[in-house]
Amino acid sequence: MLSHLLVENIALIQRLELYLEPGLTILTGETGAGKSIIIDALSLALGSRAEQGLLRSGTDKGMVHAHFHLQDNHPIREWLQQKEIPWLDDGLFLRRVLTDKGRSRAFINETPVPLALLTEAGNLVAEIHGQHDNQSLLNAPQQRHLLDTYAGHRNLLEEVAALYRSWRSTWDEKQRLLALTGDNGTQQDFLTFQIRELLEVAPKAGEMAVLEGQCQRLQHGAQLVQGITQALDAIQEAPGCATAMTHSAASGLEALTRMDPELAPLATAIRSLHYELEDCGVRLRHYLDALETEPELLETLQSRLDRIYRLCRKHQVEPDDLMDLTTRFQGDLDILEHAGERRDRLEKELTTLRRQYDIQTKLLKQSREKAAQNLMVEVESQLADLHMAKTRFAIDVHPLTGDPKPEGMDEIHFMVSANPQEPLRPLKQVASGGELSRIMLAIKTVLTDNLPANTLVFDEVDVGIGGRVAASLGEKLATVATGRQVLTITHLPQVAAWGQAHLCIRKEIHQDKAHVSVEPLSHAQRVEELARMLAGNRITPAAREHAQDLLNTAAQTAIAPE
Repeated sequence: MLSHLLVENIALIQRLELYLEPGLTILTGETGAGKSIIIDALSLALGSRAEQGLLRSGTDKGMVHAHFHLQDNHPIREWLQQKEIPWLDDGLFLRRVLTDKGRSRAFINETPVPLALLTEAGNLVAEIHGQHDNQSLLNAPQQRHLLDTYAGHRNLLEEVAALYRSWRSTWDEKQRLLALTGDNGTQQDFLTFQIRELLEVAPKAGEMAVLEGQCQRLQHGAQLVQGITQALDAIQEAPGCATAMTHSAASGLEALTRMDPELAPLATAIRSLHYELEDCGVRLRHYLDALETEPELLETLQSRLDRIYRLCRKHQVEPDDLMDLTTRFQGDLDILEHAGERRDRLEKELTTLRRQYDIQTKLLKQSREKAAQNLMVEVESQLADLHMAKTRFAIDVHPLTGDPKPEGMDEIHFMVSANPQEPLRPLKQVASGGELSRIMLAIKTVLTDNLPANTLVFDEVDVGIGGRVAASLGEKLATVATGRQVLTITHLPQVAAWGQAHLCIRKEIHQDKAHVSVEPLSHAQRVEELARMLAGNRITPAAREHAQDLLNTAAQTAIAPE
């Protein structure tokens, strides 16, 4: 669960620190107080895209730090091991830093990571459901994902996906073979010519650098001879050369050390310098003796360089890749020479893989259809509790045709009918914002035991509802919060009354700048906040009494968090 959230310089928040507990936590506040900003900040720590304007005005850096307490057997531990990110005994730390340069940095357990990895980690520990997320319920892929989550046939999905990958790889190989054998004879002649041309040159790895060095030395042979000869004269071959002078100096000092031993280190240093100069002279002499200046050799080397360069330009590769190209061409030629046998083998493999795929997708379809029947009943039951008893909910498992697909050969459509006399129609054609929110919550309630995340966040899931529906909604949220953590932003006191904890968000103006603060509410403060939500700024005794009744009713029926 999310135990600690620290936000600095994000939107209207200068500094905000929250300590959170399991169960249902309610966030309320007046319109415009900044409730959604807190969710936006948490989303940043979970890897969401950083929208422009999130950095607080006048600052150069913003930061969100989220600390999660997780059980040792949580899936994130294995994930961290795969990504070679350390596991910390005191939990999981996700951090996001924004700068005024428009950049952001991501950290997991203080290890810098790409944003994609932060998003993966965030998806494993928390889910945020807002108006945008409810809209995702309209998408067929999301509907399929929810049904598959409910069905729990993960192994079957993995088998179907693996068979699809094998089929696709074999299909791609067949297409490449067909492309190669379009004009078999011409293609074979072309490849044979290309291979012969490459083998005639036979470039070796690293050869270009050697050839270019040799050519450069040959092109500047006269200057090299002159310069090295002058260096040899100065070091050891001309009268008064360096080696003669250092030898004389070292010998003289060595003789004087009998009179003053303190001169011994200097004598040793000069003698060492003498030996180094002698060694340099020997090495220069060897270099000079080996230096080649023949014009014929230079022409031969330049000719080879030109041939290698032409092949590189022709095939658009680097010099060191030419031999790999030769190997590839030889492989293609081998394919052509055995094209008939290879095509027959691929056709058999494709037939076998498709048959295996069809068997598994049939099992997957059966599992989906069975799960769909059970899920429909359970969701309708939950919707009845949310005062949508007349709403019919159905799931259409529609078969697809054509080539294999990684997720199977079914398209899933959630269907609803708000009234008994109306036919079932796709969810996206009939559901309002409030209905979507309640359907999403109904599904989440059914899927409570299958949800991977320990922390769920609902941002204004109560949109478009009120009264008795709101009370049922609060009870459902408390149910989903059993054994996990749920954070909910709400405008409705009937929902807020169900929280095990209640945070009030306030916006204040100091020195012409807005500041957002959060205050945990005591029981008495909760009564006042619910009364404000009921009656507005003018709180009456009747509103306080109503607020207390809401809290009492929720307390009597609430499910205590595990």
